[in-house]
Amino acid sequence: MQQVKFELYKSLKSIFLHIDNHEKAFLAQFGLNVPRFYVLMHVEKNPGINYIDLSDLLLCTKSNTTRVVRGMQKDGLINRELDPKDRRSYQLTLSKAGHDLFNRVYPEYKKLVDRLMSMLDDEKLEEYLKASSEIENILTPARSLTS
Repeated sequence: MQQVKFELYKSLKSIFLHIDNHEKAFLAQFGLNVPRFYVLMHVEKNPGINYIDLSDLLLCTKSNTTRVVRGMQKDGLINRELDPKDRRSYQLTLSKAGHDLFNRVYPEYKKLVDRLMSMLDDEKLEEYLKASSEIENILTPARSLTS
């Protein structure tokens, strides 16, 4: 069983790397990298989001999120304003340029995902979704295992 666990782990890692490579190549056409795209997507879908909640969605530390957002703010893609309810916190929104970029990229991104997932039949997709959701739910609290 130990070998099966290891093989599954290698397979999941390989799948992630393949998807990541497809995303990197696709996003480069728009002058984006993966973290910037996901910031655009999450801020577009959650206007006024704060750094902590954005970090949770990005599955990264607040310091990494801050670094990416600062660069995007410098490039005119993100607006950062003090939260009127909590003056220690910032709310993030997309600028017009950020919103326009997201609206150019996202429909094409959805086409990329559709092309990749269309290689699998519907029955397999349902099966894989169930299995991957179960794995994700099991591993999510395990993020602390890295320490």
